Amino acid sequence: MAAFRHKLAAALLFAVAATPSTMPAWAQGAPPAPTVLVLQATLRDISRQAEFNGRVRAVDRVELRARVGGTLGERRVTDGQDVPQGAVLFTIDPAPYVAVVEQRRASIEAAEATLDVTSGQYERARELWRTRSIPEATLDQRRGDQLRARAEVSLARAALREAELNLSWTEIKAPIAGQIGPAAVSPGNLVGPDSGPLAVLVRQDPMHVTFSIAQRQLIEARRPGAERGIEDVRVRLLLPDGSTYAEVGRLDFGGVQADARTDSVPMRAVFPNPDRLLLDGMGVRVVLELAQPQQALIIPQSALLADQQGSYVFVVDGGNRAAIRRVRTEARRDGTALVLEGLTAGDTVIAQGQTRVRPGTVVAPRPLPGTGL
Repeated sequence: MAAFRHKLAAALLFAVAATPSTMPAWAQGAPPAPTVLVLQATLRDISRQAEFNGRVRAVDRVELRARVGGTLGERRVTDGQDVPQGAVLFTIDPAPYVAVVEQRRASIEAAEATLDVTSGQYERARELWRTRSIPEATLDQRRGDQLRARAEVSLARAALREAELNLSWTEIKAPIAGQIGPAAVSPGNLVGPDSGPLAVLVRQDPMHVTFSIAQRQLIEARRPGAERGIEDVRVRLLLPDGSTYAEVGRLDFGGVQADARTDSVPMRAVFPNPDRLLLDGMGVRVVLELAQPQQALIIPQSALLADQQGSYVFVVDGGNRAAIRRVRTEARRDGTALVLEGLTAGDTVIAQGQTRVRPGTVVAPRPLPGTGL
């Protein structure tokens, strides 16, 4: 009897062990479905953006040079001073040029006196020629003397204008309004046309920002149906410290030919600079965005994976199974990505935990909190 009871107990244990439905999943050795955080791809109003490396350039930049030689005199401005157009910035000792002007004026007086004499002689010769009192050769000689004297007057007057021009260049004036840089030469030094710049004058407001865009981006922007005028593009700047420049710029020039070395096209924007925050030569980041928002699919950049074939995401189908979707995206500064191809509105995208799943894996989806997407 005891042996029968032992055999019955063993049979019951075997039957229980052979019934999987009565055992928990962990006891059966099957792993639980991985938990993933998901969101639905939805259309949102956004302004498409693109970033480029840029360089600030002065709209007007003038190297101030001596146009005549001489001793550099009084400097009329201080380094960094704002000067109006036409202000005297440097002087060159004018005394030698004043003397030349006086000489040229005297030369004019002498030439005019000679012209008066030769003109009188020619008029008398004409009267005598009418009565045939002098030969024709004498008349021709008096006419030639008068013409030479008249030419000497013209030469003397031209020499005076040159001398007066050289005298005016002893005052080096501001050709534009702007801010002057540090002086490169001190008063008392000899300067001339070959002495190099005395200082640099820069117009600080407005300022240009130059940058280059890839040929591919330019082609996409100019495809049929995508044409937009420059008035539809808003330009912003990110300063070297990462902050956003307060003033909004506008495009004012697009390159007419591509750079064969970099396969890019030069572009230029103009920005107000009332606070002089932008400096000539400063490196910045240029952000282009459409002034009118467009509807587009947005997902977190954390949802993106990549392999040799390109970028992809995992989506969850109706049976909670993970599936791969190949996508083409455009990164944004706020940690999101603009989906250009591969997803449609309403797709459930795995935003976190996708590294633990494979195509066909059954997952336990949970909503992604705090994204607003």
